Amino acid sequence: MMFSMCSLKKTAAAACIAALLAALCMPCGAHAASGYLPGVTEAMTDPMYWAALEEMNFGPGCSSVLLADPYSITELNRRTFATPGCMMTDLSAVPMKFDGVQQNANLLSQAAADLAYFKSSGARFDVTGAEVGDAFFAPILANTQDPAAQREAYINYGICTERTDIRALPTIQILTDEAGDNDFDYFQISALRVNEPVVIRGRSADGLWLYVNSTGCGGWVKASDIALCRTREEWESAWKIPEDHLLVVTSGKLYLEKSNRNPDIAGKMLTMGTTLRIAEDWEYSQAVTNRSTINNYAVWMPLRGADGYYTRKVVLISQHNSVSVGYLPMTSQNILNVAFSMLGDAYGWGSMLDSADCSAYIRDIYKCFGLELPRNTTWQSAMPAVKCDLSALPQNADGDAVKGALLKTLAPGAVLYFSGHTMMYLGEVDGQHYVISAVSSMADPETGKYLRVRGVVINNLDIKRLSGKSWMNCLDLALVPYQAG
Repeated sequence: MMFSMCSLKKTAAAACIAALLAALCMPCGAHAASGYLPGVTEAMTDPMYWAALEEMNFGPGCSSVLLADPYSITELNRRTFATPGCMMTDLSAVPMKFDGVQQNANLLSQAAADLAYFKSSGARFDVTGAEVGDAFFAPILANTQDPAAQREAYINYGICTERTDIRALPTIQILTDEAGDNDFDYFQISALRVNEPVVIRGRSADGLWLYVNSTGCGGWVKASDIALCRTREEWESAWKIPEDHLLVVTSGKLYLEKSNRNPDIAGKMLTMGTTLRIAEDWEYSQAVTNRSTINNYAVWMPLRGADGYYTRKVVLISQHNSVSVGYLPMTSQNILNVAFSMLGDAYGWGSMLDSADCSAYIRDIYKCFGLELPRNTTWQSAMPAVKCDLSALPQNADGDAVKGALLKTLAPGAVLYFSGHTMMYLGEVDGQHYVISAVSSMADPETGKYLRVRGVVINNLDIKRLSGKSWMNCLDLALVPYQAG
């Protein structure tokens, strides 16, 4: 099956594209980064390099072709939410009533099973590097129990007011498998963006945590980072935003300006895929946060009042920031621009450390286009999108040849998977296929030993895993997330 949306027919204008590509490959006067993986050049760190390569291979203008229109994206989102294997939650359809007593029992049972697994599968350590045992786990288990649980309980609605972690258990404690490696945590699941909606199904015993469902997964979040909504209407108005009033953050991180006058919003961090409502002119005065609105977007920022309930304030986001009024058009060039805005940024297991892991990185990129991807690699691979199962191919040169032939048909932005990792395809250069992804570790290209990467990097598929198998050997799925299958 041909995956690219562009024509393969070449034209005379391809010579111009080749000239552009050659220009991008010329050395420049800028200082190079401290290092690249084998086969990666400085020119390859520019998204224009890959857009020019695509146009040389598939035809001029190809990188600007609309790959999916808003209607198609909306329909694909609907199908993804309806696909059980994607594990997505339509928050608007969550039943208002639930059995809180049974939920307590379920949470305790699941937590006990998780902790039993942790204890039985090797030594585990806390933030101090000390090995942990029952005394460490017991209070965490107890904290999963909502003291106010009732047989007939009602959900509450909330809006996230700070970029915050979703945890497997209601604790700030870290559980790691290597003493001193506090940048990894088994308790970490995912994260919420500012202005992301949740439904609230309970509270921890100490009152500091809420058990919530987001669209991507459920878990525990800090109560201090969630504003309670008084009505469902108030809740929906915060995040169901008409596209002509929608401002989308399209780069890794954005920070509001500092302000002594407005400490509640000073320096607030917004991450890729965050969506906010643009304020109407009549909704604010000429000065916002004691500043003129010139060369700024005025948007509504969700806040948590002193009583814990939702409120909001108009704030300014400088025009120079990577933001879009409405979702970005789904083109290869735009996908590349968004993906490369995080090149070199830190990897965060389960999106800890205000960073992204491999699947969250891909998910955040496509959120900028209005496309909702599931939380993890397994769930993403279940999407009702165009895909090709490669798992039956042998993990050798013969299998690699078949995979390489398939990859030649892919446009930048296609998503590749092997067990435990997902990556975005970029293109082929001199017979090698390249990807960009948030990588935790790989085999050191020089020694073959464990290399802790923990960053967003470009590499070719000849790079090896610790097993000695190349990434190309291990590929088991290719998926085009924006194209319905």
